[in-house]
Amino acid sequence: MDPTSPYAVDFTIDVEREARLIAIRVTGVPSPEDVGWIAEEVRAAILTLGPDAGRHRTLYDARGVHVLPQATADFVLRNFADTEMTHWAHRLAFVASTMLTRLQIRRIVEVRPGAMLFDDVEAARAWLLGGD
Repeated sequence: MDPTSPYAVDFTIDVEREARLIAIRVTGVPSPEDVGWIAEEVRAAILTLGPDAGRHRTLYDARGVHVLPQATADFVLRNFADTEMTHWAHRLAFVASTMLTRLQIRRIVEVRPGAMLFDDVEAARAWLLGGD
């Protein structure tokens, strides 16, 4: 990564097979390219679920993202609004801590069926795992 770049991002992906849960934690200021790479890694993780892909739940912990640059927010919104994707989560939860990030994510929740925004990871997990 270019040390003078305004973007710096890190992420982890955990797969909880028995719960059919994919948990992604993102920190930093992701560029559209970062989001594209993260999406590819998430898709690969989903595919490891085999026949449960598409019946899974996804948790995006974005508490470490304080703002999405406008180009990134637009890119993310377009991708989550595309309901023709084949491996959509049965339920999708976002956790964000800053007001600006929450407002940006709220736009996604408005266009994505089965998505909710939460203040904390525990509430998001409870909702995700609370029912089918």
